[in-house]
Amino acid sequence: MHKIKKLTGRSTTSLSLEEVLRTVNPVLRGWAAYFRYGASKRTFSYLGWYAWWRLLLWIRYKHPRLTWKQLSRRYYGADRITEVGVVLYNPAKMRVQRYTFRRAQISTPYNIDEVDPDGARFRRTNHDDVAFVGQVSEYLA
Repeated sequence: MHKIKKLTGRSTTSLSLEEVLRTVNPVLRGWAAYFRYGASKRTFSYLGWYAWWRLLLWIRYKHPRLTWKQLSRRYYGADRITEVGVVLYNPAKMRVQRYTFRRAQISTPYNIDEVDPDGARFRRTNHDDVAFVGQVSEYLA
């Protein structure tokens, strides 16, 4: 939200809406792609709502003399803010995807006999293992 607020601040009103959308959209898309593995659908909806209102207020500040009807006719099409084919990205449309359950692919003390060595993520080591510790010097032995 801080990045969206910074990108749609009053210092950016000299830019066109297309330029602002081109800077805001990657932020929204990247944030949603990073957090899509969590339970974040409600947060995506809120972020989309927040970005929409910030851009609407940005447009109002950029064009103070235009009425709401004129603004909606110019910038608001089919339930989204758009200009010259660039549309405000809605993070709520990002598909939330959970991590896949890997069951016996991760080695634990309880499934060491069942783990496939090719599919294991970590190699089970012992502190007496020469490959893990290295060569034991003579004075320690």
